[in-house]
Amino acid sequence: MKMSRIITSVNKHKWQSKRITWRELSQAATKVDTINKSSASCSITGKTVLDSKQGIIRISKSGKRWESVVGLEVHAQILTQSKLFSNAPNKFNQPVNSQVAYFDAAIPGTLPVINARCVEAGIRTSLALQANINTTSFFDRKHYFYADLPAGYQITQQRRPISQNGIFKFDVNNLNKDYSLTSELIQIQIEQDSGKSLHDDIDGHSLVDLNRCGVGLLELVFAPDLRHGEEAAALAKELSLTLQAIQACGGRMDRGELRVDANVSVREPGGEFGTRTEVKNLNSFRSVAKAIEHEVWRQITALENGETIDNETRGFDAELGVTTSMRDKERKQDYRFMPEPNLPPLVLDTNIINYEKENLPELPAETRSKLHNIYGLNKNTAKQLVDNPAFLKLFKECLDFKPLNYKTVANAMVIIIQEYLLEQNKELVSFSQKDQAHKSEAVIISAQELVEALNLREEHLINYHALKQLIRLMLSGDSRPIIQIIDDNDWRLIIDPTYIEEFVDGILINENTTVLKYLKAKAKKKKVLFTNLCNAASADPRAQKVDMNLFNKIITEKLEQKEKELKH
Repeated sequence: MKMSRIITSVNKHKWQSKRITWRELSQAATKVDTINKSSASCSITGKTVLDSKQGIIRISKSGKRWESVVGLEVHAQILTQSKLFSNAPNKFNQPVNSQVAYFDAAIPGTLPVINARCVEAGIRTSLALQANINTTSFFDRKHYFYADLPAGYQITQQRRPISQNGIFKFDVNNLNKDYSLTSELIQIQIEQDSGKSLHDDIDGHSLVDLNRCGVGLLELVFAPDLRHGEEAAALAKELSLTLQAIQACGGRMDRGELRVDANVSVREPGGEFGTRTEVKNLNSFRSVAKAIEHEVWRQITALENGETIDNETRGFDAELGVTTSMRDKERKQDYRFMPEPNLPPLVLDTNIINYEKENLPELPAETRSKLHNIYGLNKNTAKQLVDNPAFLKLFKECLDFKPLNYKTVANAMVIIIQEYLLEQNKELVSFSQKDQAHKSEAVIISAQELVEALNLREEHLINYHALKQLIRLMLSGDSRPIIQIIDDNDWRLIIDPTYIEEFVDGILINENTTVLKYLKAKAKKKKVLFTNLCNAASADPRAQKVDMNLFNKIITEKLEQKEKELKH
């Protein structure tokens, strides 16, 4: 008779009782023990240095020098309305098994029909990564059994992919240094995505959702020419931005639109490659960096302890920050590749390739350069805009409404709007895309109204505090006209010179001691004392109502006049 007991677990924030066997409890305990041992085994680390000759070097606590070797494989879901070989819709977060065609479910007698949009995305991606496009490529069947792959095989491009031999340039901030890297792209291939298995470890059931099955993927295979987790994360980030810019992929790692596998090994500097492990399905840029760094030091620790590295697939536990063994790859799996009999060779017309080349959208590096050189944004602000495609799109929309200051527009996004989005846990959707927004998650703002508000600040009708409150009201859905919101809240600045002059005179009288010191001080000291006068003015309630630029002009003129009187 099976022994069982009742335990209490938390499921979707509700307390529920579940019945599990002692065997399942034992297996769970073993898994936790394995994770704890894995974490402990690599707790002894060393330091990472950037050597001018050897590049990134790991120095263990024993003083031995190691070199880490990292290569990425990236799976990008192709941004299309339908799937790769069927007309089933390709939409995110739909009811389970509601986006499935007969072909996706492997119903006998159904045949694949290739989606031309997927091929076009493959061409654009190849051009963006400077890869050599094969005008003739082939599809193959890769056989393996898994519950969420109904056909028992995946249609991919094993013999001759759509493109090969590209290069990808990206910037890295690592070890307190900024530098640029180029990674070799081995190939890009078009293939099907699998479905999704949902496992209930307590009840012992597995459920299958085929909504994702058959969605088009681009698999991008990079050479093992990276040496640090931050370099891998930087590559993945720039690749995501590139794919979004050319409209080949949505790039959202949290939605599984972009998934990264990292091949990691260590060796003595300049030596032969070590045994590699593959860390699968990393779903955030931070996870890419952390998983690789953990795996590097785990391997170094194991080798220095006299252990061997297994050629295996590992997962990454983001909460514990450790990699864990998933399955052994020592035995080479026979995928029984064979030509796909239901698809002819994929032959690309050179006219299509030339068209995509001529109409290739602006890439992120070019956008950053343009924002800096043409619109005067500093490099950090330009990077922040490009790193957030929604901000970049809104910035470009704002340009159509003639903002008085480009820097003000950019700063409003990366400071005021970003702060609001983080506080409310929302995402920005431009006014032109409001019909596509999910109401509970999206924040919508009109570029025209945003520019109107920013121009009023540039014209000194309102101060920065009022501007910030105004934009927050607009983001929260306030539909009143901009001027009405300003008047309803009495935010208009006073620009009457007589009123402001009286304000200045009052400050000069109240701060007479500071004024006398200012008149006798030298240039450097004058700046400090002038700042003290401005701070005293800012503490006065009237400072929130007057144009402080005009205030500064008037107080400067009066101090200059006093200096002239003192000399005479």
